[in-house]
Amino acid sequence: MSKAGDGFLIRARWAILAAVLFSGPAFAGNDLGLSVDPVESVNGAITVSYRTENPWTPRLEETLLRGMPATVAFEVGVWKRRTFWFDKLVLAIKSEHKVVYDPWEKAFRVRSNSSQRKARAVPSLDSLETLLFSERRLPLVPAAALDPTGRYYVSVRVTIRPLSAEDLGEIEDWLSGEVKNPAGAPRGLPGYLLGIAVNVSGLGDRTALAKGETFVPSRLEAPQ
Repeated sequence: MSKAGDGFLIRARWAILAAVLFSGPAFAGNDLGLSVDPVESVNGAITVSYRTENPWTPRLEETLLRGMPATVAFEVGVWKRRTFWFDKLVLAIKSEHKVVYDPWEKAFRVRSNSSQRKARAVPSLDSLETLLFSERRLPLVPAAALDPTGRYYVSVRVTIRPLSAEDLGEIEDWLSGEVKNPAGAPRGLPGYLLGIAVNVSGLGDRTALAKGETFVPSRLEAPQ
């Protein structure tokens, strides 16, 4: 077969792979209830809103309340559609949130990304869900930076990852500097909670992927 024929086969295989990965059904169904709203143009910026309706399972809720650390990660991408070729990723944004339940204060401690100096206290699973799993008008990219007549869409991936060895050490370190047992016990994550976390480390990741509607930057209207 000629080199031109080989090149055509390679492009065709990539196109099939892209169709499998980024077609509607692959994004649409997920048991976390992840959905992505149509993008909006706000003050010259392309923004997106998304939500996760069912982040927890009963087992995950139970183990979180017993002190198991978890990481919630979001990956948001802006893709440009291309005819006869796989779509092009033009922007990627990732955020991570470390979560652990503090039994002394009866609250969840949340640290978002490594740059946040102090963790936030969240009183309940419902409040934690509101904080982490509902994003309104996240700015992505200036509309002027995109091809005004190009066809784009936004993808969102959410991953809930219970426990890793890194999580245990990191959470122990930052809790030891922020949380104090009112009874006077040593600060930090108690050893028995570490044991519980290790015992339930068989819990697997929960992940979902969804995409929004195709949009053309020049046709977007500002929200009312």
